[in-house]
Amino acid sequence: MNDRGLSSVVITYNRIDVVETCLRSARIADELIVVDKGSTDGTAEIGQRLADRFIQVPWSPTVEETRAEAVSLATAPWILSLDDDECLNGKAAELVLSAIRQPKGSIYYLPYRHHILGKVDERAYYWPEYRPSLFRRGTMTFSSVVHGGVHPASDDRVVISPDTGAAIMHLSHKDAATWIEKTNRYTSRPGRAGSAKASDVTPDGIMALMRTYLSKVPPGDNDGYLTAVAALRGLYDVVDAIKRWEAEQPLTGQTRFAEICEQLNAEYDALQARFH
Repeated sequence: MNDRGLSSVVITYNRIDVVETCLRSARIADELIVVDKGSTDGTAEIGQRLADRFIQVPWSPTVEETRAEAVSLATAPWILSLDDDECLNGKAAELVLSAIRQPKGSIYYLPYRHHILGKVDERAYYWPEYRPSLFRRGTMTFSSVVHGGVHPASDDRVVISPDTGAAIMHLSHKDAATWIEKTNRYTSRPGRAGSAKASDVTPDGIMALMRTYLSKVPPGDNDGYLTAVAALRGLYDVVDAIKRWEAEQPLTGQTRFAEICEQLNAEYDALQARFH
């Protein structure tokens, strides 16, 4: 494979609703590698059909645990790393192909369009954001830290302007239930990045976490969308703070429940001895 070769790497798990679109966007590469974490909904079958290399690995709660292993499978000098809810739009696909032919840097940060609750609004707190999804081999390192597992190893970076129209379409949170499920899963990981602290678990601290994003809602949020997504983002930090606080308590809820059950069982034993 020449020095312009491109490997696309996609990590997936039970994403039947969008994975085919994701993989079609990644098929611009010379090789498409799909790493499946034990899907049970038909995702694996789509991956097997579209991938040049399809590999299954044990399930783990977040993508970060798998990223380094997945990227290590790529054989080309350029790597496009996508999650299974990330799809290049047409202009982004063109940009990737042009970039590897006439590189202006070693790491490309592409605009990242979050579609939360099924849509995107550029007035929301999450825009603009950028992801280093295209990079030359050896210029990125990876760890298992949730939301902090991608580490550029080069300063030779190019940030693509949103004005180009190129973007990664992030089709992650179709509804509030999806957001809440992911919030619970991600904030349960011991190794996770985030600004929330156990000390934030005070009335003022919790309000401040929510206000961080709610304060970014501009006037004129007529349909409530901007408020809803800001509240969900603040809720993530609130849950994160409470779990960090919980981890510092001398006894876990599970331990306390075990003690209560032990006490109740002793009471039941005493009643049985008295009445039987």
